[in-house]
Amino acid sequence: MGLAVDAAAPQSALAEFWQNADGYLPPRGCLAVARMPRGRIVGCGMLKSLDIETGELKRLYVNPAARGTGAGRRLVEMRVDAARRMGLKRLVVDTLTPNVEMRSLYPKLGFAEVPGPIETTTWRDQPMLRPHMHFFVLELGAGQRDANS
Repeated sequence: MGLAVDAAAPQSALAEFWQNADGYLPPRGCLAVARMPRGRIVGCGMLKSLDIETGELKRLYVNPAARGTGAGRRLVEMRVDAARRMGLKRLVVDTLTPNVEMRSLYPKLGFAEVPGPIETTTWRDQPMLRPHMHFFVLELGAGQRDANS
């Protein structure tokens, strides 16, 4: 990532996932998977509810060979659609300074970058990353533009 990250961070993130795995699955969340036309999985992303109105986009990953194909965009759109079906009113997401692609993509999909902090999962679980975090919010209320538009 180009950042000095505590060696315990990956284990901490994995532990957080398993401790809260049910929150990443329906009805409180979802797992989106991107596949190539022949079925090979090339990416994934998760959504979880933070509260009755707010969801958080988590763990977006696209295989390097599939980057630039629109897989990342589609994974965000799939989770926005799922959040709407779940009746959520807003989505939050964080990303790190070196992730220029996502910092560029979120605004194109209607997310607004906001000053932090937002108490996202990463913000709570990975304090060493806080100086490098960027926060985005998408309001899903009535009259909001659909991410597929």
